[in-house]
Amino acid sequence: METINRVKIILGGSGGQGILTLGKHLAYAGMKNGYEVSCLPTYSAEMRGGYIYCFVTISKEQEIFSPLSKSCDIGVFLNDMSYKMLRTYLKKDSFIILNSSLIKNLKKNKKIFEIPATETAERIGDIRIANMVIAGAISKLISEKFFDFRYSFLLSEVEKVVTNENIVKLCKIAIKEGYNYLENLLLK
Repeated sequence: METINRVKIILGGSGGQGILTLGKHLAYAGMKNGYEVSCLPTYSAEMRGGYIYCFVTISKEQEIFSPLSKSCDIGVFLNDMSYKMLRTYLKKDSFIILNSSLIKNLKKNKKIFEIPATETAERIGDIRIANMVIAGAISKLISEKFFDFRYSFLLSEVEKVVTNENIVKLCKIAIKEGYNYLENLLLK
C-alpha cells in the first residue's frame, strides 16, 4: 500500500461563506497535529458575494515547495459557482466534498460526498458556521484516506479563528456534526 505524506486541498465558495476562515482553521489544526502546512487564500475585489478560494497543503514531509496546485487531492465547494469554476484544480480520482444545501443534481460518485452544511448550520443555530460543518468532514476524510488528522485539534484551535464565545461553542458542535456525517457516508 502506498504511503501518503501530503494532501492538497482546494476550498471554494463565495464571499461571506467563511472559506478563508476554514483554510486558516485547517492550517492551525494541521500545525497542532505536528505537520507542515501552507495556506494561500485568494479572493475577488468584491469580497462578499464574489468568488473566494483557498489552497491548503498539509504535509508530513519537511518541505512544501508551493502553496498552489493544479492537482489537488480534495476539492471542497460550498456553492455551485465555485464547483464549476474550480474543479479544474482537481486531479483525476480526487475526493470532493460538496455543500449539498447549495449544489444540486451532480452525477453520483463514491468519491463525491454531499454534506448539507448550510442546513446543518441553520439547525445548530447559526448559518455562518456551515464552514465548520465542512471542517469536521474534511478532518474525517483526511484521517480515513490520507493520514492521521485528529479532529480534536480542530476543536482546540477554533478560538484562533473565531473570537465570539457563543459562536465558538456552536463551531465545536458543527465540527462534530460534519465529522459524524462524513463518517456515516463512509460506512455506506
